[in-house]
Amino acid sequence: MATVPFYEFVDGCPDFDTVYTRCPTCGVVAASGSATYRVTPTGDLDPTNEIRLMCTPAGHPYTVTTAAFLARDAVRTCCREECRTTFACPAEADEVVCPGCRLHQPGPFLNADPARADYVNRVHAEWMDDVRARLRRLRGQP
Repeated sequence: MATVPFYEFVDGCPDFDTVYTRCPTCGVVAASGSATYRVTPTGDLDPTNEIRLMCTPAGHPYTVTTAAFLARDAVRTCCREECRTTFACPAEADEVVCPGCRLHQPGPFLNADPARADYVNRVHAEWMDDVRARLRRLRGQP
């Protein structure tokens, strides 16, 4: 399959659900949970400016340039029966996002290695434990 562009546009803005990077903290490959970026006068991402992202599975903040975007060199079909959209994603992705229904689901690389799946699940579980603990503290609960 030929490599497709590193991201798509939705309503004139880069669609960060179609941008995949490797988190420098945990190494998980996924679309970002949030993005702060600048665009050029033509509406494209400026390759010289830093882009602030958040690791979706673990909540790690990090900064990249467009050079860190991974090629979408594999094809995946959405696992949701009602959707079944076929879309491009990196072969090394641990988690992918269907551009049709926006469902986060296992990526091609995650399915190839059970040990990798265990690692990504642990990373996400640790982050969720931390989020729950912070919420309890905010509520004044033990």
